[in-house]
Amino acid sequence: MILSRHLVASTCLLILICVLNYSCKTATISNSTDQLSVYIGTSTNLETEGIYIYTFDQSTGKSKYKSTQTGILNPGYLTISADSKTLYAAHSVAGDRTGQVSAFRITPSDELQFLNRQSTGGKGVCYISTDPLSGAILASNYGSGSTALIPVLQDGSLAQLSSIIQGKGSSINPERQKGPHAHFAQVGPGGLVYAADLGTDQINLYKKYGTQLSVNDPAYIKSDLGAGPRHIEFHPNQKFIYLLNEMGGSVTAFSFNQSQSAFTKMQTISSVGEGFTGFNKSADIHIHPSSRFLYASNRGDSNSIAVYTIDENTGLLSLTEIEDEGVAWPRNFTISPNGLFLLCANRDDDSITVYKIDQQTGALTLTGDKLKAPKPICVKFKH
Repeated sequence: MILSRHLVASTCLLILICVLNYSCKTATISNSTDQLSVYIGTSTNLETEGIYIYTFDQSTGKSKYKSTQTGILNPGYLTISADSKTLYAAHSVAGDRTGQVSAFRITPSDELQFLNRQSTGGKGVCYISTDPLSGAILASNYGSGSTALIPVLQDGSLAQLSSIIQGKGSSINPERQKGPHAHFAQVGPGGLVYAADLGTDQINLYKKYGTQLSVNDPAYIKSDLGAGPRHIEFHPNQKFIYLLNEMGGSVTAFSFNQSQSAFTKMQTISSVGEGFTGFNKSADIHIHPSSRFLYASNRGDSNSIAVYTIDENTGLLSLTEIEDEGVAWPRNFTISPNGLFLLCANRDDDSITVYKIDQQTGALTLTGDKLKAPKPICVKFKH
């Protein structure tokens, strides 16, 4: 019996040790997912600068600088492939007014290895996204007002541009809307490509067949005159579309009926607050991972981030806060995948400020932590 008691005690101890070891390993694995790589696009006109890489702990909001990918001029807007194996950067080339996109392999240590680059077929490329199905790059050429499609090869490198659609038209502002200015292109509800055009006050709609784009029917969604459409955010339920108006300092909400291929304007709501009369250029828009809140940034005299609550049934927005602390020309921002933090790229402060997000109200609180990079204009988490 004494031997049996010792045997039982030893067995229990062994099981306890195994459980503790497993728990430790599980905790380590869980903690490791909080360490995410962040890639920052900059606009410096210096090939000695480029894409800055940080590690960000999305449980604490703390960050650590890793490295800089140089040899690329003005790598402004960035996008990452769905499989997180490739990063793409829209940028300039010295002496060439035509925009370019470069592809970089993301290594196991999250560094970048250059693959190749291709032309976007137009001037002033300002936005790129990836088609979630084919991986193809959609590029918006602001200067020439065109939307381009660049296929992606199996290794993540870029094939030559295969399709481009030239925008047409103008709108009421004689200084900024004499012609088309493509500012956003991304696959959205109904599998369509939504292309926001600041110069024509409309969202152009394109169909994608293989490596070709064609005009949809209906061909566009009309926005408010003089609003200057810039970026779009799609609600995860695919029923609501939120358009950020750069010139109007507002967000316009549309509903989408897929069975009828119909879009209905629901509301336009200010992003700078009623009564604001200063200079403003709204910049970026994103929905919180919980789908309960929407955020929109404003540059200029406003220098702020608007916080909205989304009605889960109607999709309508209610403005709950305008945060201006620590904001300096917020060209772009992003939200951590766990929804705890918002990172704001402040072009005029050479910094990315970190805000804690209140999970009940969506309100922002400046943490005091910063990521440093020269003239940052895009921030992307590796998925």
